[in-house]
Amino acid sequence: MSLVGRRCSRERRRLSMCFEQLKQLQTASYESARREVFLSKPVTVRHNLKFKLHDEVEKRFLNFYPDLIHILSKQFAGQHPAMSNRITKLLTSSLSTSVIGKRYGLLVPRSYKELGRSEKEDDAVMLGWTVELLRASNNLTAEVIHDLGKNRRGQPTWHRKNNLGTAAVSHIKILESCIFMLLKRYFSSTPAYSHIFDMFVDALDHCATGYSLDIKLNPEDRKPKLQAYDMVRYKSIVYSTKTYPCLVLPVSLALHLGDLSQKSVHLQSKRILTEIGLLHQVRQDFENCFKHAEEGDIARGRVTWLIVLARQRASPSQLQELETLYGTSSPEAIARVKEIYYKLKLHKNIPMYIDQKMGDIERMIQGMAKVDNVGLSQSLFFKIHGDISSDDFTFIQSPGYYQS
Repeated sequence: MSLVGRRCSRERRRLSMCFEQLKQLQTASYESARREVFLSKPVTVRHNLKFKLHDEVEKRFLNFYPDLIHILSKQFAGQHPAMSNRITKLLTSSLSTSVIGKRYGLLVPRSYKELGRSEKEDDAVMLGWTVELLRASNNLTAEVIHDLGKNRRGQPTWHRKNNLGTAAVSHIKILESCIFMLLKRYFSSTPAYSHIFDMFVDALDHCATGYSLDIKLNPEDRKPKLQAYDMVRYKSIVYSTKTYPCLVLPVSLALHLGDLSQKSVHLQSKRILTEIGLLHQVRQDFENCFKHAEEGDIARGRVTWLIVLARQRASPSQLQELETLYGTSSPEAIARVKEIYYKLKLHKNIPMYIDQKMGDIERMIQGMAKVDNVGLSQSLFFKIHGDISSDDFTFIQSPGYYQS
């Protein structure tokens, strides 16, 4: 090849490489621009986009959502068609993951499948949505009682957004009524109906218990030296408001649906899930205080694992300060309470406790037979434990930025 030919060949290769690099840059720019356009869309639009891939259990669960809204709005409206639109708005807002968060109702069909059952998958989905309705009712109750302007995810609360005031109590009752409408319509003729009905009666009882133990709502319970912030109250609040509605209820419903209604089976399930729920709340309390910039537990005077331990371990002078400052919203008061926590070494001791508790729960699950004589397996509880206690493992709901 001549010198000119070789130079032309090199130039063609150089230009080809340049075009390839330019193409890559354009693609990267396009992806960046596309991301910016997506993020500029209103939150309501972004959250309705289906960017996640769901497995079959989750698809079945989410696909029933439009039917659920239609059934309830139509049935509840009855002879008053004008109510249908209002009921639809209430349900779609209250059941949104931007309001109630993680879809723990999915634990019903997930647990049912994990038990090796498949013949009542549609019933499991329906019961999963009754769990979500219960959680929506509990959430709205808390927002109205505490008259919150925004929920924990920064969204305007339903009663404030619609200027409802105490009239929102009627919406709470609507959500509760929807649960029992569905149970009566779809399960009243099934053998498990009495068990399922009792589970939801217990759920409402636990909700009431949680509010009766809330110190902010019951100021007469306050005692000198923070004596009301004790371990018994803390564990009761965690079980009634978090563990039962989010873990014990959905798993127990799946067991009943799978014809596993033996008392011993439910006691074993409850014992393990109670420990998992407690561990989850301890971890959340710790992270709220030491990892999140906008700490709110101290300012609100919440009963947390940290204040319970601090009350047990504080010196008389520290205890006097905590009694004065805890529940105060001033930055100086919050900073001083945290300083006492650091002096008591809670930032070191609690992570050690969490690690130890994780090991204890794993040993509890391992203590079960791999599949006992009625069909209860280790696998279900290991997966729930992994989902609740780890940031890296998902079982209940598919991972992803955009929730349905």
